[in-house]
Amino acid sequence: MEQSPPIPTLERPLHLLGLFSEERPYWTLAELARATGWPKATCLRSLRALERHGLVVRENGRYRLGSRFVYLGALVKTAYPARWVALPWMQALRDKTGQSVQWVVREGEEGVYLEVVEAKARVRLYIAPGRRAPLYAGASTRLLLAFAPEALQARVLEGERRRYTPATPVERARLWALLEETRRTGFAASFGELEPHSAELAAPVRGPEGEVLAALSLAGAEAAYREGRNLRAYLEALNQAAQEVSNHLGFTGPWPADPEGFLASLMAAKP
Repeated sequence: MEQSPPIPTLERPLHLLGLFSEERPYWTLAELARATGWPKATCLRSLRALERHGLVVRENGRYRLGSRFVYLGALVKTAYPARWVALPWMQALRDKTGQSVQWVVREGEEGVYLEVVEAKARVRLYIAPGRRAPLYAGASTRLLLAFAPEALQARVLEGERRRYTPATPVERARLWALLEETRRTGFAASFGELEPHSAELAAPVRGPEGEVLAALSLAGAEAAYREGRNLRAYLEALNQAAQEVSNHLGFTGPWPADPEGFLASLMAAKP
């Protein structure tokens, strides 16, 4: 089996940061040493460097990400001015549909939920801003993949894909068909692909040249999205919001979307 190249000394703290996740927010020194294959002394040196800059904090013998990331997260949001333009439409879309609304961008081979306007309902789907997801699973991230450069699409299609739930589209033929449908209609939908009993509906936000800047999506309980009347109302509201945001970001061409075609394909595939 081919071994991974050694990680340069200066990159080791960054590698440790990459191990922290929503599923695994806390690590002990011993656990980090096992996960990396490094001696404890090596991990400890990197952790102390991160501590000095407020990037990790040690509590009760375990490490977690530090508050410095709150400040850095605010800077990241500021670096995406389109998100500020979209926020009023996102709030209006939430109020109109009763669903959570997400603003998702692509970073490398992942999608990042940069902004989340939560639903006001008592029962709602919680998605934390900053959450990352693979490009092949979930409506918004897969929509970004559908309009990504062909080289990136090829890497994702040929690479390994984790099955988060039984509904995750890990088969190459199925994933390709979903990408083709999104390119044809301008929309993507997912039902329980990352978390059971959840659903997401996504549309692209376009820039002046028609380029896809982000995905705008609705998310909530799967049962609501399986009902035809709800699905049509959500799709119409989402399509209108995505078009209006795109126009305010400089898009002036004919809106390349086929909501009726997409709705028909969803209803035909309804279990």
